Amino acid sequence: MKEILLKPGPALSNRLEIDVIDFPDATESAGRKRCTITVEYGRPDALELKNQGMNLEQAMEHYEKYIYDLVRFRILSEWSPVGGLEESLAIVREHITRYF
Repeated sequence: MKEILLKPGPALSNRLEIDVIDFPDATESAGRKRCTITVEYGRPDALELKNQGMNLEQAMEHYEKYIYDLVRFRILSEWSPVGGLEESLAIVREHITRYF
């Protein structure tokens, strides 16, 4: 299982760009950027989840699974976060809370 650091960029009004960094030599100094993923959390995205019957906590679980699955697809491996996931989810929560 790969250790991955998620490094969120500036929070925009409808999306967040997150750099995905892995550590092939198991040292933080050897971290390398693998890719950047985009998490969209604009009004239409949040309302779509709400219309599917999700509450705020279920929507946050959805976003956490979405981030995990998207990173897994991009790096072709199971992974565990060594940082940045909670920070990224906090940004998403801050932007979607008003819709729930």
